[in-house]
Amino acid sequence: MPKETFFHLPEEKRNMIIQAAVNEFSKSGYDTASINRVCRAANIAKGSFYQYFTDKLDLYVYIMTTAIEEKIRFFSDSLAGLTDLTMPEQFRLLFKKGVEFAKNHPQYAALGEQFAKENNEAARKAVIKEGNKQSELLFSQMIQNAKAKGEIDSKVEPLALNLLLQSVNSTVLNYMQNRLGSSDYEYHEDDINSFVDSLLNIILNGIRNKGGVL
Repeated sequence: MPKETFFHLPEEKRNMIIQAAVNEFSKSGYDTASINRVCRAANIAKGSFYQYFTDKLDLYVYIMTTAIEEKIRFFSDSLAGLTDLTMPEQFRLLFKKGVEFAKNHPQYAALGEQFAKENNEAARKAVIKEGNKQSELLFSQMIQNAKAKGEIDSKVEPLALNLLLQSVNSTVLNYMQNRLGSSDYEYHEDDINSFVDSLLNIILNGIRNKGGVL
């Protein structure tokens, strides 16, 4: 996270730094991204940068987390009026809403596309760790709604189910990138929905052969 000095800056200057960083990280992988270019674009001295952030990783995680937070807010607002949908229907809807979010926030979408290709494992893990914290809030909301409707057993441990849903989300994103060659839901909707349904079916109905013994 940024140092306190960053948050004491005037809003306009903070936004200039954020915008410069978003531009840089949406075009370059973590290793090739340049703090010098960020500083020049934001019109700040490199020495000043280190008064605001510990290092490049600190800035990278902050920028990616900001984008994730904005996306989670968008998803939460979208689902708020759709509590009549089942949890699987809501989960599938997230990927469709991701297309809408990308159209409304093209730079954040570019960040996501770049992150999907990120090779620096330390940077990936740091972002995923923070991203999971944000998605946990969204999935908790979905789980609470499902329990209130009697859709899932009230004895189900929320944290365990939350972690499973996070894993499903990560698995689907990996499937989109590695198997379909793209994280664009719009062009692979049927394939992605089928894969999501298969994963959710395992979680909701288990793997036991109903006619035999596991």
